[in-house]
Amino acid sequence: MKSLLHDLQKKQLVWTAANLDQHKERVATGYKQLDDALNGGFPQSGLIHITSVMGCGEMRLVVPAIVSRQRENRLYAFIAPPHLLNAEFLIAQGIELEQVLFIQADTPEQAFWSAEQCAKSGACSAVFIWQAKLQQIQAKKLELAALKGDCLSFFFADTKHQADNLPVSLSLSIQRKNTQLEICVNKQKVGWPIPAFSVKVPFKAKLGSPMRYRSKPKPAHNVIAFNANS
Repeated sequence: MKSLLHDLQKKQLVWTAANLDQHKERVATGYKQLDDALNGGFPQSGLIHITSVMGCGEMRLVVPAIVSRQRENRLYAFIAPPHLLNAEFLIAQGIELEQVLFIQADTPEQAFWSAEQCAKSGACSAVFIWQAKLQQIQAKKLELAALKGDCLSFFFADTKHQADNLPVSLSLSIQRKNTQLEICVNKQKVGWPIPAFSVKVPFKAKLGSPMRYRSKPKPAHNVIAFNANS
């Protein structure tokens, strides 16, 4: 029994919310209030489940963290996003278009399969997937894939009826209120759930995007597009 518990702890499958020492390495989010609530920031790898109204500012909240942990020119995979990607926003945040992998998926099954493959491949620094709901078995597969590939995966769900007992590294609920985001930490491996608190997010676009100052602007086809059917 002791050996089994040890193996589960090594795979980060045992919840030890009171023991902060085993999760010292964190990724700063760029927002002090959020870092304080998460004992230093996002985990180095794993699945982060975010429930919100689509387009409320969730990308502005998570992008600073994934840009700061970027290494070895890994890719950023965007899987079945509900809206078109804004190239100038990505560039202004420090993401080169050559690093962007856009995957179209006709069914939820294709989207989940694509996210799992990207996460565990070791080629992606971050994976973003949008779906209506996340089931237990899907969450477990995505979590293990992200841990294997040393990747941060973000699952965005637009629903208020999502279960809060999913096997994920972190679960957040986000709601926009004027110029701030109200965040609730539903579950985390480092510490306990935390009631709602506010974080001020810069919703206004940065003036003078780096794209405007390039002598030879890079065409849109530098963004890699992939269809899960192919």
